[in-house]
Amino acid sequence: MAIALPNLQEGLGATTIDAQWALTAYGVTFGGVLLLGGRLGDLYGRRRLLVCGMAVFAAGSLLAGLAPALPVLIAARALQGLGAAAAVPTALALIGSLYSPGPARTRALSLLTAMSAVGIISGLLLGGTITDLLGWRWVFLLMTAPAVVAAVAAPRTLPEARADEPPARSDVGGAVLVSAGLMAVLFGFTGMEHDGIAAVRTVAPLTVGVLLLVAFVMWERRAPQPLMRLGILRVRSLRAASLAVGANALAFTSIVYLETLYLRNALGYGALEAGLALLPLNVAALLISVTAARPLSRRSPRAALSVFFALIVAALLWLARAPSPAAYLSDILAPLIVLGVAVPSIYIIAIHEAVADIDPDERGLASGVFETSNHVFGGAIGIAVYATVLAMTTDNAHDAGGYRAAFLAAILLVAPLGLVAVLQARRKRAVTARPVPSGDRRR
Repeated sequence: MAIALPNLQEGLGATTIDAQWALTAYGVTFGGVLLLGGRLGDLYGRRRLLVCGMAVFAAGSLLAGLAPALPVLIAARALQGLGAAAAVPTALALIGSLYSPGPARTRALSLLTAMSAVGIISGLLLGGTITDLLGWRWVFLLMTAPAVVAAVAAPRTLPEARADEPPARSDVGGAVLVSAGLMAVLFGFTGMEHDGIAAVRTVAPLTVGVLLLVAFVMWERRAPQPLMRLGILRVRSLRAASLAVGANALAFTSIVYLETLYLRNALGYGALEAGLALLPLNVAALLISVTAARPLSRRSPRAALSVFFALIVAALLWLARAPSPAAYLSDILAPLIVLGVAVPSIYIIAIHEAVADIDPDERGLASGVFETSNHVFGGAIGIAVYATVLAMTTDNAHDAGGYRAAFLAAILLVAPLGLVAVLQARRKRAVTARPVPSGDRRR
């Protein structure tokens, strides 16, 4: 989508600032509704939410591809975000429900991780190609058919799974407060990227969002049948997984965002050259996702996270040198391969831990917490901070000094959050498989 943005802007006759809303609309609705989407899957059926989410995503993709004007496109992107927020956490929760701990769940989660890597590779390589050959509308239209296929196939291939005893009435107040609060916070971070830290568009929604989230916590403590049982945050493995995936997302965003800009602006790479330059990272990530899941599942989470976060910090320090000109093999390729090994390894460990000790009735909620951390840290906080540092440290996008400062900022974010995740992680992984508890009702 980001690659197609200049063509989209020209095709619809939009200004640069207005066109950015096509990115913001998706990010705000997706990140804001993830937690709610996961919990609704617990209560009303994870397969049902997966099907509904993919159907809504398909409808949003089709509408975006046919949009006659920018407001329609922005609404379509928000619709895509809502669909993704329903589908993403329920997909992870379904794996936790349908596979007991052990080799079967490890294979399923490794396949999920591998498909994420495939999505990243295809997005980076095909986004520009599709835009150049077919036009920006096909970036959306080509997503419609796979989403429809997934929505049609899920009821034929997956059993239903949900909480054993859904509540007699829905916690509408809690749903409104948490979704509005998260969306306001995300909107505030996008304001930081465009307008700066002290701008009204940044401070006002961030303040409103924090107040709404505080109100949500107070509401849930008094609600007779709360949307979110706050005690789930006391599950240590979920806390460690959410912190780890947040730190990991910050590191990955620094590559997708900062390194791409560094290659394009400071080193003068073309769009295709930059995509090919980053390809080794994605290939390494795919190979790790396919081959390393079982070995990692037998390691101590704390020890493994310690090693891989140390590798990430070392690779980011390497990239923070940001020489101009740069030797691709030594200055870029080597740290990218290190990151291509470390980033998916941490994600594999975290995604296993996220549902490891969760009651079957709350696996969707746990998946929502996990994915919200992933998106808020990587998609919102990371980009906002990196863009702000770039803007504060240089007036020239071609000056490599700004990228050095931004990569150092990435280290200052990743290192302490990763350290806390390591300290929260278990010293030993439970390796004994046990049957899927009867708390999940299936049909």
